[in-house]
Amino acid sequence: MVVLDNIKLDMPKDIGKDFLKHLMGGRLNTQIEKLLEEKRSVCIKNIFPKAVYETYEIEKIKNNSVYFKSGHIFNGPNISKILTGSEIAVIFIFTLGSRIDEIIKNASKNGDALSTIVMDSVATKMLNILGEKIGTFIKKEGTRENSWGSTCTYSPGQFKWTIEEQKEIFQMADGDKIGVKLNKSMLMIPFMSISGVYGFGPKDKINKTSTACELCPKKDCITRR
Repeated sequence: MVVLDNIKLDMPKDIGKDFLKHLMGGRLNTQIEKLLEEKRSVCIKNIFPKAVYETYEIEKIKNNSVYFKSGHIFNGPNISKILTGSEIAVIFIFTLGSRIDEIIKNASKNGDALSTIVMDSVATKMLNILGEKIGTFIKKEGTRENSWGSTCTYSPGQFKWTIEEQKEIFQMADGDKIGVKLNKSMLMIPFMSISGVYGFGPKDKINKTSTACELCPKKDCITRR
């Protein structure tokens, strides 16, 4: 199992602006622009990015289930589709840490709705940047074989992969190593965390879906790629 700590992220100066503009209907007034600059700095100072991942060999895929040689099983039509043709899967969890969660929750409890929205937008984009960095690292490790390629990433809770599958993810990658746990609803704590899987195998056999969004019928999703 690999644990990555003290991960350095390159943050764009306008991080969160596009996402916030989308939420606000396309425009930001002077007040929100100023608040965004202030809260961006707060968010950057209070994230502690970490990640953990583990590699597993796939035994077979049958009847919408993925069977691993370790004895673990993923169930669902889309995750089985994504991993068809892959020989191994890398299971990962990454997080921005608990401090940024606490700051956003406190702003909400104090009735500061605007600051809550702004910081949530900034932190969400930071989580995306962390995900891209972890994905690049994992794919570099997983494609050492010249003829191998990577699938897109897929996560429990995405279309036709139930959130209950988080339990299996957390049995395969130890979230405790980076301070991430599951609550009774199978949601991750801290909230600014993501788990999922990449598949790896021969380029001519792996699934060619480029993003998870291609499998989802929801066309008006704010995070759609």
